[in-house]
Parts: sequence; structure tokens; C-alpha cells
Amino acid sequence: MKVTGADHANWRITDVGRTFAFYRDVLGLETFGVEEFRAGKSSFVSVRVSPGFTLHLRPDPEFEPSYAETEDHLALVVEGASKEEVEEHLKGKGVEIDRAFERALGARGIGPAVYLRDPDGYRIELKVYEP
Repeated sequence: MKVTGADHANWRITDVGRTFAFYRDVLGLETFGVEEFRAGKSSFVSVRVSPGFTLHLRPDPEFEPSYAETEDHLALVVEGASKEEVEEHLKGKGVEIDRAFERALGARGIGPAVYLRDPDGYRIELKVYEP
């Protein structure tokens, strides 16, 4: 047996519209599955992070996020922008930056990283590997 990559992750969320707006409008990711969810054909909606990785989001109005003080996070690779440009983009969208580092270790090595929270409090790392 050989594990060759990540396929998807499942997260609970409180509000589909608010969460989709964040991942689509702030991070520029493709959102899909809301029609099937609303028709009762699926228990989740999805965000395409890359061709080989999807984030499944299961709406749960009783979900109470409790991630404020944890280091748990999802790291996403950003291309075509410097750390400073990422920070400016986020500020322009009204997103609060949780923290930022010039040197953070990731799967491809060391590089800048910007951390923020999605609408349900999940920490997202935007990893910048500069050429």
C-alpha cells in the first residue's frame, strides 16, 4: 500500500451562504453542490481547493466552533502573489489577518505564511512559496 496524496477533508459549518462567500469571493475557490444540498440529495456542499483536493462542508446550525486557541489549520498554497500582496488582498476584502510569518515550514520548504479565520473559525494558512 502507498498513500499518494490527500483527496478531501470534511468540516462542519453554520451557514452555507456566508461560508461559500468567503471561499469563493475572498479566496477565489470554486464552490459547488449547493443545488444538490438544497434538494436533499446531499448532506454537504463543497469547495474545490485544487484538481485533486476538495473541502466538503456539512451545514449544522447547532455547530459551535471552538478553534480559537488551537494550532489546527488547513494550509493552502498561493501562487502569483507575494506575502504583502496576499495581506493587501485580504485587508481589501475586510478579512482580519490572524498572524503572519516570514519563515514558516511547509510541505515544499520554508516560506512566508499568512493566517486568517474562515467564518466558522477554522484557521487557514495561505502559504507563499516565492520563486
